Amino acid sequence: MLARLFQNHVLANLTFVLVLTMGFLCYNLLPRQQDPSINFNWIDITTVLPGAAAEDVERRVTEVLEKNIRRVADVKFVSSISRESLSNILVRFHDLPERLFDKR
Repeated sequence: MLARLFQNHVLANLTFVLVLTMGFLCYNLLPRQQDPSINFNWIDITTVLPGAAAEDVERRVTEVLEKNIRRVADVKFVSSISRESLSNILVRFHDLPERLFDKR
C-alpha cells in the first residue's frame, strides 16, 4: 500500500493536504483561555552549606527544615535529598478550591 502511495504522486499530495487541513482545523478548535488557572501546589527548596559533608547537611539543614515544614497546614508530603554541600526539599501541598485560594 505504501509503495502504491509513493508511486501515485497525486494520491500522496492529496493525503498530505488532507492531513495538513485536518491538523489546522483541529488546532483552531482547541479550547483556549485568556488567563488559565494553573494550580502550583508544590515548591522546591534548595539550600547550600559550602564544604559540608552529606551527613552534616542532612543533620544541620535538611532535618531542621523538614521538621518545621511538616508543621505547616495543608502539606501533603515532603521529600528531600541531601548531598555534599547541598540540600534539596520538595514540598507538595493539598489542592485548594479556588474560593479558598482567593480568600488567602
